[in-house]
Formats: sequence, structure tokens, C-alpha cells
Amino acid sequence: MKITFDGIEYETDDTSQKDALALAIDTCVAAWKLDQAIIALRFKSFGNETVTGTVIAYMEKRRRQLETPQVTFTQGFVFRDDRKKCTVCTAPLELETYGTGSDWFSSSDFNQFICGPCAMKQSSNIKACSKTGCGRLFWACTSQTTCADCYARSHYEGLARDQAITMSQVTLDVPQYHGGVHAEILFRNFIKAQTNLDSICVSRNNGIDLVFITNGDAEYDSLRNCMVGPSTVPVSTSRFPSRTRTQRFVPQRGRVIHCIEVKVNDAQCSKAQKNAEKFVNDRIKRALKGEYGDDALAGAGTVEAAMNKGAEFELHLIRVSMPRFGTTEYTQGAPITAVRYPWGETGGTGGIQMTLLAQCNSITYMDSAWIGDTGERIATQFLAQLGFDIRGPVQNNTGNGVDITAKLKHTPTSPRWAFFEVKASTAKFQTSLEHAEEEQWMFVMDRCSKALMHIDKYKGLGAYQGSSVHPTVRTVNDLFWDFQSPEHWETRALYFRVAVRLPDPGQNDAPQVKLLLWASPRSQGTKALVKDPIPQPLFIGYGGSSFPTPTSSVGKVSMQTFAPHPFGGRYDNVHSCFVMGCDCSQFVPTLLFPKTCKTCLHDHGS
Repeated sequence: MKITFDGIEYETDDTSQKDALALAIDTCVAAWKLDQAIIALRFKSFGNETVTGTVIAYMEKRRRQLETPQVTFTQGFVFRDDRKKCTVCTAPLELETYGTGSDWFSSSDFNQFICGPCAMKQSSNIKACSKTGCGRLFWACTSQTTCADCYARSHYEGLARDQAITMSQVTLDVPQYHGGVHAEILFRNFIKAQTNLDSICVSRNNGIDLVFITNGDAEYDSLRNCMVGPSTVPVSTSRFPSRTRTQRFVPQRGRVIHCIEVKVNDAQCSKAQKNAEKFVNDRIKRALKGEYGDDALAGAGTVEAAMNKGAEFELHLIRVSMPRFGTTEYTQGAPITAVRYPWGETGGTGGIQMTLLAQCNSITYMDSAWIGDTGERIATQFLAQLGFDIRGPVQNNTGNGVDITAKLKHTPTSPRWAFFEVKASTAKFQTSLEHAEEEQWMFVMDRCSKALMHIDKYKGLGAYQGSSVHPTVRTVNDLFWDFQSPEHWETRALYFRVAVRLPDPGQNDAPQVKLLLWASPRSQGTKALVKDPIPQPLFIGYGGSSFPTPTSSVGKVSMQTFAPHPFGGRYDNVHSCFVMGCDCSQFVPTLLFPKTCKTCLHDHGS
């Protein structure tokens, strides 16, 4: 049977068109369109009452939904009345009175509710939470023995079990080599081709990348000329011959141990690697103990024998420039080059540029950026399967910041958000955090605040694909409604780490994921930090709290930036417009109306 709705004809005998008709009715917001269609269908109902009767009933149901009274505010905003209602008598419940112990109560899963009068009739089912130190009253209509707050927190924190989960449904096109590993191979092959010297294995993974031992001036000069360039002897311009006496006996240079650390692109040395001498000594001692295997033990023995014969050490940092896999530079075949710097010294100048490979696209490799991006993608999919409502990252244009944010199913007093730090690796599960990341909620608050204010390394968030809003800006504007004081960052959020173990280079094994708890700030623990990783946390707009007012240059930001929103919460009255659906993120005052934005014609605040 053919039915016309909103100017479009649908054939109900065709399943796809019947579904399209149902979707059109569900999304219709004009009641008069439904009235016209219902009147027309009543004349068609003769002889085919079954189909038309079903469609008419479906349209009348949608008509009643549109006629349902809605809560309307004088400012012109229209909201659905989605307040919680008593399961027994359907009386509306006010969220502000949750937890007072008498007005209304919820089940442990926060899906069923009972008002105070109905609870009086079922007093035997109103019980105290069994968790030590809580004692909150709840409606015991399920088998759970804890209140909704304790149940929600224990549910989410219980997902962090330090158990490796194999993501078998994830398919990866894993490149053949890890960028860092292949950079070592390229540099080793380059040195071997130029000097006929081969590297000695003394450690694995997080140890010394390459070790060469030269014996005599010829081998030493050959290696140094490759990395630093030939030494230049100054030419004398004097008319008189030099009176410097030449030595009859010039001592030959003995053995020299060259320890080399290879870094790709802008990768930085770790905290341990910055003290190069201590790092090298520690790794050689570990290798001599057999911690890195038999090959490393034999290599460390060769190094120790050279040390016993008076060999000296020279430390080199090789920075390899490798175009990212899949980028335009990679596709066009840009060369892979390397420059030598002193390892462990500040202010050292680089040596000559070495061309390790003329065309980078002649090999296939994956770099650290590929590993990080892939790890975050897998972590997002993993967390979505666990039931987290993923909202997006809070990162600057270089990808640094908070990796993943998620909205939690919550009560008015339980944690509302979850923040995740993702660590991906191909060698093992990487669980260590950077120094600033060890500050947990203080680190997250600092990065989110800077992203909201477009300051520091987040200045570039304002310009993003024309008039579109940067995903980070959209995320922070959403989450800041729930964080009106620094204390809320500690009580209204849960913090997790996600460790992703990707397949080895060249392998196509399924990746593995671990969900771990993010430890509380180190600065609040028993061991005080020598240096604060976040010198001046950004407590913008949080005047009157227990935290001190910023004293650095960030303090120039007005402490009244976050003004009370007329419908609760706070909004940024300097930057983002609070009108729902408006993408304006920079306030420009109108000439005659200084409180109205010239761009979007909305009031950004008072």
C-alpha cells in the first residue's frame, strides 16, 4: 500500500521504505503535518484497515509526544522534563535533595527511585550502605548491599584489574620495522659501510643502543670523521717559521669505547639517559650480571676487557630524521639523515649531516607517533566496550595533554567523569608516567584549564578548519560544567591508565590492553617532590577555594572569568558563548551593547 507523508510517497510492502516511513514519523516535529496525514489516511482505511490503522496509531502516538507539556524558561530555552521520578507513584524528584536521607532514595544501580511518602510504606526496604564509613540510606530493591554512590565507584574502579585483554577483533596493518629500531639498524649499517666497524651488543630495549670500540688512530679518525667531520688545522699567516718543537715520539691512541644513543626526530632522552656516564655504567653492570641475555653478557665482557687495558669512553647522541610513515615526505621519498651531538652535555654543536638512506620510502617502518596514535585508537575502542561514554581527548595541536575523557553514569554526588592516560609500546606493557603526569588530577586540571583559556601550548585551538570548533574545545566546554572548584577535580572524577601492547614489528598478532588505576598525586604522598612538575597549577575562576591564588603570569587572568550560569554551573564569560548550539568561542563586544557579542549577537555573560 502506498502512503504519502510530508510530500514523500512510501510503499509499505517494501521493508526498507516502511522503515523510512517510521523514521520520518519519529523525527517529525510539526504536529500539523501529522494531522494532515492522519485525515488523509482515514479516507484510505476502507478495505485495508490493518496497514492504515497501524500507521495512524503510530502517527497519533507521535502526536501525543509532541503535545506533552515541556518546561519552558523565559529566556527562550526549552528543556525536556527529564527529572527522576518515583518508580511507585511517578512523582518528580529533585536532584538537589538526593542524599539528605529522607526526601527520596535510589536503588544501588541508580535505575529505580522511591519518594519519601512511598518509602514510609516500605521502611523495611530502606537500608544503610554496607561499605565501611558510608552509611548512606538506599532503596534495597535489588540484591546489592551498597548505595548508588559506592556501587558506581566500585563498578568503574573494579574494571581496572591489571589483566591483559586481547583485542582479537582489531586488525592492524603493522609496518615491518619500528622507527627507533630501524634507525639504529640504519646507523649501524652506515658506520659499518664507511669504517668497517661493527657494533657490540651490550644491552636490550632500554639499554645502550650501539657500542663501537676503536683501536688506534686510524680507526678512531675514521669513525670521528664520519660523525663529526675531518678536523681542520689552522693555517699560519706569519712570515716567520713556527718555533714549536715537534715531538720525535708521538704516542699512538689506544682503545676507545664509543657509546651511542640513537633518537628519532624530536624524541628526548629519558631522565636516566640525561646523566650519560651514570646510565652507561649502570647498563654495563647489568649486562655483566646477565640481565640482558648471553649476547649482551659476551659484549659487556669485551667492553670490560678494553676498560682493564685503559680504554677511554666517548659518548655520542645521534639524532636521526625520519619522515613519518604515510606522510607526504615519506611518499615523496625524502632522505633519512642523522646528526651527531655530544651525549650528556648541554649546548653542544652538531656534527656533519650523514645520509643514512637516500629515499625513505624504500623501506617500511612505524615511528613513535604511529604507535601513540594507534594505541589511543585501540584504547578508545576497548573503553567503549567496557561501557564508558567516550567524549574525546583534551590535547593541543601536537597531541599532548589528556588522551581520553569519558562521561560516567553517575548520581548527583558520585564521580561524573573519567580521565585516561594511554601508554602504547611494542616491546612490553609500558606503565610508567612522565613527571608531570604523576600529579594525576592536578595534571588533568592544569591541561583542561589551559585548553579552555587557549593559553600556553593551547593557543592554536581557536583556529581549526575555518569556523568549526576544535574537538578539544568542545570537550572542555562540556566537562567544565561539572568542575566548579579544584576540589571537584579530586571528587567528581576517576583517573585511569591504559597500557597497550602492540604487536612486534613485522608481526600481525592481536594487540593486548590493560586498564590500571592512575595513582593519586605524588606531591600529596609521603615522598615530597624535589621539583614541582606543575610549577603553578591553573586554578582559574576558583576564587574563595582552599587553594592559593595564582601568583605567576597566569594570575593576570581574571579570577572572575567563570561567572555563575543562570541555569546552574559556570561558563566562561570572556571566551565561549553559553547559548546551546552556538560555536562562537571568542567574545567581541558590540559598540552600543558591550555585553553582547558582535560575532554571534548573544550575551556571553554579565
